[in-house]
Amino acid sequence: MATGAACALSPAHATERGDQASACKGDVFRLCFLDIPNEKLMTECLESKLDQLSPRCRAMFEDDGQPEPTGTPAQPVPPAAPAPR
Repeated sequence: MATGAACALSPAHATERGDQASACKGDVFRLCFLDIPNEKLMTECLESKLDQLSPRCRAMFEDDGQPEPTGTPAQPVPPAAPAPR
């Protein structure tokens, strides 16, 4: 049985699957065992538990170029005023 710990974060990270597997394997078994072997569910599980991940595994999620949440909700952009006629 494959462990499925090679959680793909995005197609851009496909070449890093081996690194992800080795970095997150322990975390998958510890935190997301019931989601094995479904990569999508494992990834969602790991992402939902970022604060519990090992530093190496957490780095795999933080290196994806997305800004980290600041704790402040984003303010909606007000609608633009209608153009003068």
